Amino acid sequence: MRFRRSSKTWRRRGLTLLEVILAIAILGGCLAVIGELVRVGSRHASEARHLTKAQILCESTMEEIVAGILPAEAVTASVYENDPDWVYSVTTNYLDQEGLIEVRVMVEQVNTDALYPLTTSLTRWMMDPSVAEMEAEMDLLEAGSTTTDAAASGGTSGL
Repeated sequence: MRFRRSSKTWRRRGLTLLEVILAIAILGGCLAVIGELVRVGSRHASEARHLTKAQILCESTMEEIVAGILPAEAVTASVYENDPDWVYSVTTNYLDQEGLIEVRVMVEQVNTDALYPLTTSLTRWMMDPSVAEMEAEMDLLEAGSTTTDAAASGGTSGL
C-alpha cells in the first residue's frame, strides 16, 4: 500500500525568489559595511604612522638642541634635509628661574593633501646654553687658578 500525500501536507523544496533576493541584499549590505570599516581602518593606520614619524622627528630635534648640535634659538618652518615633507619650528622663552629656558619644538607636515596636516610639539625646560657656557668657563678658571696656586707654592708635600 502506498501512501499519498495530501495537498495540505505537501512540502516545498528550495527557496522562493523573494528569499534569494533578500539574502543577496543582506549580503551586499554586510559587504558594504565591511568595506567601509576597512577603508576607515586603513586611513587611521596611515595617520598613526605619520603621527609617530612626527613625534620621532620632534624628539630627535629636541635632543639635538639639548646636545648642542642645534642652537637653542627661534627657528621658523625649517625643512628637514632627509624628509622634505616635514618642517620644524623652535621657540624659546626665558623663565622666571634664572638660567632656565623653555624650548618648544613643533613639527608640521607639509606637501600633503590632507584637510588638516598633522602637527606635534614637545616642550622642555633646560639650562640656558649661554649661562652653562659661562659656568663652564668659571669652573675652568677656578680649576686653573688652583693648579697655578699649587705650583706657585712649590708643590711640596711637607715630608
